[in-house]
Amino acid sequence: MRIGQFATQNNTSIDTIRHYMSLGLLVPEKRNAQYEFDENCTEDLLEIVELKKIGFSLSEIQQLILYRRIGKLTEYDRRMTYTTFFEKKKELIDLEIEKLNEMKRNLNRELEEMRVKQDGDEASNNETIGLALNSLELFACPICHGSFEIIEGNIQHGILIDASLACSCDYRIRIVDGIVFTPDLIDEYENVKNDDLNQYSESYIDEYINTTHIDYLQKLHSGLQWATRHISSIPLDNSIVLELGSGHGYYMRHMLDRFPESSTYIAVDHNPVKIMWLKKIIERSHPSCKVIFVCADFKKLPLKQGSIDMLLDISGSSNYSFEHPEFLLYEVDHLLKKNARMLGYYILFDNFVAQSKVPLSLRKGFQIQHIKSHLKALQFACVDDLVSEPVDKGGPLEDYFVEGERVFTYAYSGVKSIKPLG
Repeated sequence: MRIGQFATQNNTSIDTIRHYMSLGLLVPEKRNAQYEFDENCTEDLLEIVELKKIGFSLSEIQQLILYRRIGKLTEYDRRMTYTTFFEKKKELIDLEIEKLNEMKRNLNRELEEMRVKQDGDEASNNETIGLALNSLELFACPICHGSFEIIEGNIQHGILIDASLACSCDYRIRIVDGIVFTPDLIDEYENVKNDDLNQYSESYIDEYINTTHIDYLQKLHSGLQWATRHISSIPLDNSIVLELGSGHGYYMRHMLDRFPESSTYIAVDHNPVKIMWLKKIIERSHPSCKVIFVCADFKKLPLKQGSIDMLLDISGSSNYSFEHPEFLLYEVDHLLKKNARMLGYYILFDNFVAQSKVPLSLRKGFQIQHIKSHLKALQFACVDDLVSEPVDKGGPLEDYFVEGERVFTYAYSGVKSIKPLG
């Protein structure tokens, strides 16, 4: 019979039959450029199927069938030979079962330890992060630069959880569930629906990793490792740290435990949903440093001039550049101290294609020399930098580049110069 009929009769595919033929497991007769399968082929296929059922690999099956074919074994010899093979296979399976049982015991132990820790986490109340009263001195009106006074508020253990604050020019900010909202974003917050919050589930990070190309994840990890090494060399005691565009907190969650108890980490984002989700995640981690969440336009941050010791620009400027031609850091430069440190992480394009999502007018913002020139103009001196390898695939959040484009990142560690750079 022909290959199609043979495959159908034996409930398998033509591709499988051809694979077995390529390994020499099936040897049909060739007549006029067509293979003819006979009863011997049927018996061989049945033997292959049975041997696979008891755990033999195709290479092991090759060896067994060659013994039978070449040795011309009698039924007695065949039983003796196969018995030897089967006993060896059983020994290997017994060893594998022993290994698997040991793995299972270890896995059960790890699971039990995790359950105990999880029960402990659920039993203890999550810390509610809000604005500490002694942190009010960091805030100032972005219009008149005056300080804020509490108009009304809910204070728990010296922490503002829900409050309204105003300055002398009557510019008002609100604290809702511990997050500082500027007036232009409080309406957006009040329109947030449960469906908006549900888009970021507990398994959101797992989903992102599972749907993002491995090359992009490795690029992300190498950038985090680079930042980790540089953070450890920067004095952070009593420092005020500002992160622009905290987003889903990839950097923040990775690095927060490296900031000392005496430091203050201000996480800023203009998306109420993201910052509400991130706050819940951070609260469960019980950070040692003080954390302040601010939902505001980057151009209207209600912070005091010259209050920031360290700036974290982890793709914040780059995300801003997708919609604006201006370099974002000029808008926050007045907040930095004269000797402020900074870590930057910039998205750059190796090339653009005709179908690029980035308009021509904005493409300069994704070129390395453009970034370097602005950092120099802002009087930052480079301590160290790193250019990543380009990648051409991302994930569901990296929809800013299209097929044919390659992106890379520029990591930058710098310090404000006392004198203008020449």
